[in-house]
Amino acid sequence: MDTTSKNNDRSGYHLWIALIVLVGGGFMLLAYVLWSAYQDVWVEARSVAVSQSDLLEARFDSTLRRVEATLDDLAERTSVDAFRAEASSRFRPRIEKELERSQQAFPEVAGFRVIDAQGDVLYRSGGGDYVNLADRSYFRIPKEKADAGIVFSEVITSRITGRPTIAAAKAVRSADGRFLGVASAAIELTYFEDLFKAVRLGPGAVLGIRRSDQHALVVRYPSIPTATNQPLDPLNPIVQAVQGGERRGVLELMAQTDGIPRVYAFRVLDRYPFYVVAALSKDDVMGPWRQRALLVGSLGGGMLVCLAMVVVSLYRSQRREHTVAQELLVNDERLTAAQRIAQIGSWEIELPGHHVRCSNELYRIFEISQGADGSPYADFFARVHPDDRETVDKALQDAIATRQPTSWEHRLLMPDGRIKHVLECCETVYAGDGTPLRVTGTSQDVTSQQEMLSSMQLLASAVQFSGEAILITDVENKIITVNPAFTRLTGYEAVEAVGRNPRFLSAGRTTREEYAQLWASLNDRGFWQGEIWDRRKDGAVYPKWMSISVIRDDKGDIQYYVAHFTDITSERAAEERLHQIAHHDVLTGLFNRFSLKGHLDQALAAARRDGTRVALMFIDLDRFKGINDTLGHHVGDELLIEVASRLQDTVRESDVVARLGGDEFVIMLTGIEHATAVAQVAEKLVLSIGCSYQVGGFDLYTSPSIGIAIFPTDGQDGQTLMKNADAAMYHAKMVGRNNFQFFDQKMNDAAVDRLKIEHSLRQALANGEFRLHYQPVIDMPTGKVCGVEALVRWQHPEKGLLAPGRFIGIAEETGLIQPLGEWVLWAACRQLAEFKAAGLSGVRMAINISAIQMRNGNLPLLVRGIIEAYGLRAEELMFEITETVAMEQPTETVRILDLLHDMGISIAIDDFGTGYSSLSYLHMFPISHLKLDRAFVKEIGEDTDEAVICDATIGLAHSLGHKVVAEGVETTAQLEYLRRLGCDMVQGFLFSQPVPAEQVIDFIRSRNA
Repeated sequence: MDTTSKNNDRSGYHLWIALIVLVGGGFMLLAYVLWSAYQDVWVEARSVAVSQSDLLEARFDSTLRRVEATLDDLAERTSVDAFRAEASSRFRPRIEKELERSQQAFPEVAGFRVIDAQGDVLYRSGGGDYVNLADRSYFRIPKEKADAGIVFSEVITSRITGRPTIAAAKAVRSADGRFLGVASAAIELTYFEDLFKAVRLGPGAVLGIRRSDQHALVVRYPSIPTATNQPLDPLNPIVQAVQGGERRGVLELMAQTDGIPRVYAFRVLDRYPFYVVAALSKDDVMGPWRQRALLVGSLGGGMLVCLAMVVVSLYRSQRREHTVAQELLVNDERLTAAQRIAQIGSWEIELPGHHVRCSNELYRIFEISQGADGSPYADFFARVHPDDRETVDKALQDAIATRQPTSWEHRLLMPDGRIKHVLECCETVYAGDGTPLRVTGTSQDVTSQQEMLSSMQLLASAVQFSGEAILITDVENKIITVNPAFTRLTGYEAVEAVGRNPRFLSAGRTTREEYAQLWASLNDRGFWQGEIWDRRKDGAVYPKWMSISVIRDDKGDIQYYVAHFTDITSERAAEERLHQIAHHDVLTGLFNRFSLKGHLDQALAAARRDGTRVALMFIDLDRFKGINDTLGHHVGDELLIEVASRLQDTVRESDVVARLGGDEFVIMLTGIEHATAVAQVAEKLVLSIGCSYQVGGFDLYTSPSIGIAIFPTDGQDGQTLMKNADAAMYHAKMVGRNNFQFFDQKMNDAAVDRLKIEHSLRQALANGEFRLHYQPVIDMPTGKVCGVEALVRWQHPEKGLLAPGRFIGIAEETGLIQPLGEWVLWAACRQLAEFKAAGLSGVRMAINISAIQMRNGNLPLLVRGIIEAYGLRAEELMFEITETVAMEQPTETVRILDLLHDMGISIAIDDFGTGYSSLSYLHMFPISHLKLDRAFVKEIGEDTDEAVICDATIGLAHSLGHKVVAEGVETTAQLEYLRRLGCDMVQGFLFSQPVPAEQVIDFIRSRNA
């Protein structure tokens, strides 16, 4: 109602605004007409002023031109003799007669005069005396200025007529330029006043002539005698316009002489120093406009009175209509509010055109823009869900055909995808002849009811088909309903459970305290979840995860409890399996590193509290990698399982046995009183693990290297104990494996130093810190240098030059020996090429090859590439390998050595006699040299077994057709002994230490000179 009333009021306001605008527009139109007329009057006044100034200028300019022409003619016709005073009487009758004749042509001229050079009037017309005019300006200026032309005087009173005149004068000169006198004319200004009076411009109009050089007034109508010859103010707009070079113009200003506002039009004469002015006063110009304004104002006032009468009549009519409209609006708003509250829209379909007229609520329900005069039925039908359109169309047709009221329900599909549900009710109105005229009905939005019904059905289905068991109890905890999943889980049918307290399901494992916590959580928070144990109908006990929620009414009182639960037996089993995986080694079943840390931390805490000791044994299997690589990982895994079993059998059940990974194990002994007890356990471990193993049809052997660290002497925490036990284990390996070692500080220092060397070694190759030194090899028969052995050195940035013994072993363990060995190959071959370039020939380069390089099948390809890169011959190279390297994988070693030998490279067995040898394999290797180890050479000259071995080795090598190179020759006695045995080549400090390339070059040149 309020909205409709406001709309009606707004319509009334619009009517009044329209009337006000109409009245205002009318007055604005009148004002515009008056303003336009005002502008037209002023334009016309300016035009009149301009035309009058043009007429005055033409008349005045014509007079001056005729006067100037007459004076020029008079000057030409007057002879030179006539200007002599003594001859004037003779020429006067003729000349004055001509002057009188000329004056008759000029009504505006009072008379003409001829004046001699002294200023005396010689001849005249129009009367007057023969006086001297030498003091007059119009005489002096032409006399003094030869180029003065025609000269005009200020306004003067004529001596002839006594009236105001201006004199126009022109100089008369002889042929040689001598001044003879002046011819002048007196121009009557009253003539122009009479002329101005004849112009009818209004009582306030002004016509005048002023000098353009001084702006002095010459003549004015109406006349102001005191203003004659008075100049205008320099700031006067006319003065500024003329001085600015304007020849004509129109200005509106206040007159300087009488203070009356006028529109002025001025026109400057082209040849003479004058301009004319025509001015119309504002009062004269605006007189007709004021009359027109009075007439228009009278008409406007009459129209306003008439309009006021019309407005009053309209207002009274509008108030009557407004009262009726308000009553209709109230009724309409009541109906609209009722439809909105009930969400019911009314409609009417005209037949047969199917044009719909409806209430606003129907537009809101269908979400269609409201039409001014209804909307097409198709717009509403387009909102009907596609699946329901056939139903709606059929229902409407049946309602028309059956003549019975009908109703149906259908869906609406909104543009954004929302679905609405609508209940339609309608009946048909017919004409007297039975023709259907229209269908009227209502549409009610029942979406919320339908959604509520769907939600209830959904919740019921969710409970019914849920995979979790659900039960609902009342406020007294009596079961009201259960779902099928409850029956499947517990074995109890619904009829067996309804009405009972859920405690009949309990397995008896949940304590009273836990139940008390459950009820306290329900009362405080309205929710509880947790694990409890229940018993099925068949007696089986199982764990379940249960959640309980409280349902309260609007007052906050409890109405129901809803519980849902699932069997978590499989989850608990999976958790136990995950716990086993997380804390135990998958292969052996022993504790893993994570569990070991936990047990170690607990044991150390107890030891600190009780003042006892804890021993940590770090065990690494010797030569396990060879077994794993040769026989396969499955054999290695079986071996590790057997070792783990022996470790557990050897120690107490209270001791902890763990596998860290690979072949590394740790044993933690607690309650240790003396280190002797730890040593006894270690001895038992060495014996037990060292026994043979039957795995996969193989008889396998391995041994342990054990490092021992004891709390608190060897470390205060688990990390330190582990580190120190590891250091002790490495020491056990270094002293020969298959033993145990207790940790001391020297081991730790050695381990730290080894770690630093390993870290620096990784950067050394990239930083270019390696060097090659070369030790000469002397040919015994000739005494000359026949070759050099390339020996690597490390120029450590802190420790200085390091021998191979400090870092080669670490490089082999870390795998860095491969890139280091390749660098030695390239550097040695490059140096050999430089030897040749320096003129040294017949020198063979001996290079040591590591085990890792031998296992690299690409070694022959690498060597071939280096030889080709430096342009060497394969015969200039000798590769040295140790017996141990040769025998690690003899079959593969033979293959690699054969490829190298076929290329022409000599092969030597280094440190012969110190490693593991097999003469059968030795015979198979394509070797050409045996290098006698320095350990045997050192004992030459003494009655020892080593000397005997030295003799036998040389004899054996020669028998096999190999040459012998003796290493470590330091004395002359050793050299002579080897010479007697027929040794082929020697090297040692007796000749030269390993030295850089520059020094060895000098040595070779001096030795071979």
